[in-house]
Amino acid sequence: MPGTLIYLSNCAISADGRQNPFMMQELPWLMAHFDRVMMVSYYGVRTLMPGDERGERPFTAVRPGLAGLRALLKTPFTADVWRELKHMRRDGVLTPGNALRLLAFTQRGLKMHYWTERLLRGVVEAHTTLYSCWMSFDGYAAALSKRKHPRVRCVIRGHAYDVDTERFAKNPYMMKRRIAAEADGLYLISRTARAQFMSYMRGHVDERKVHVLAMGSSGMPVDRLREPPLYTQGVLRVVSCAMFNPIKQVDVLVRALSRWQGGPLCWTHIGAGAEEAKVRALASELLDPKENVICELLGELDGAHVQRLYDTRPFDVFINTSRKEGVPVSIMEAMRHGIPVIAPRVGGIPELVTPDVGFLYAPERGEEGVLEALNHFAALPREEAEAMRRAAKRRWDEGYCSASLLPKLFPRQS
Repeated sequence: MPGTLIYLSNCAISADGRQNPFMMQELPWLMAHFDRVMMVSYYGVRTLMPGDERGERPFTAVRPGLAGLRALLKTPFTADVWRELKHMRRDGVLTPGNALRLLAFTQRGLKMHYWTERLLRGVVEAHTTLYSCWMSFDGYAAALSKRKHPRVRCVIRGHAYDVDTERFAKNPYMMKRRIAAEADGLYLISRTARAQFMSYMRGHVDERKVHVLAMGSSGMPVDRLREPPLYTQGVLRVVSCAMFNPIKQVDVLVRALSRWQGGPLCWTHIGAGAEEAKVRALASELLDPKENVICELLGELDGAHVQRLYDTRPFDVFINTSRKEGVPVSIMEAMRHGIPVIAPRVGGIPELVTPDVGFLYAPERGEEGVLEALNHFAALPREEAEAMRRAAKRRWDEGYCSASLLPKLFPRQS
């Protein structure tokens, strides 16, 4: 596929060059389908080389010019800033704190925009695509470059924190109108995210540009499903994958499992984070004394190790306990392997987890809801559990496989 892709993401790589597996999971497909892929991150730019898609080495990013200083000096004189300040004043939310948030947002977007402009030198605009994975300041940077280079194609995704006003109340004032005006396509990851976006953008965006397209997860469809261990080993094997932070509420799962009265259960958790020590201590306190529950906290694993875990070990059910979500890739990764799901009815999860592939619980019920759903799942006859496994795999194959979704995001290159 001919052409250049400039991929903008403020969090795809960290300051020390480590890749964010969630943000980089599309990289193998992008590098296979474009002649050249260049990245603009918050920490610099890089032309991607063969092997980068495997995530085996840190990225060395280059920071051309004095983009940060230029952006800092330019921000107060940017017309978009004054438009958004008037927007805040009309809505009665103009405060010093909100004005500072807007200035910081603009400065970051301008810095990434100046770096993008450096990469656009010498490319054939008609064969170049700007792709921002967030409708945040990286999306603003892409929109500014699109405005200067109208022949370039610009597509921008929207997820949760960058769209939802409950997650970030100032989303409507963070250059959404500029982004909507310049982008060729706006792709929200769920119908819920689209509704959140349109709640403040209706009348300010051409709705023909606004689409729903799940993020999807990488990998090819699994050839053969593993048998459910509850019926083959007599052990209910539960898996979860989430960071240890207040939004993910892994402690809710710990408390639910502490009340488990059924047969042998083995819980495996993938993830790390700021609250890891706290959750480990809680698990030790509540689960170690239980003879029917084994707890296995694996810590942080990269994408390859997560896939290897699913490829080599069977699990009966995946559990998510988040307080807020978009459409979690962690759930998709489990469903790819035919693992049914228990999850809260929040964000875009109900669009992914329907009754044929798992159980939803009311988030306000917390550990009670998790435990009730787990009891329902454990009581399923084997035939129903296996049908649920097939349905989970089919849902991923048909609707959440990145290799199938990405051509829809880049229709001119498909």
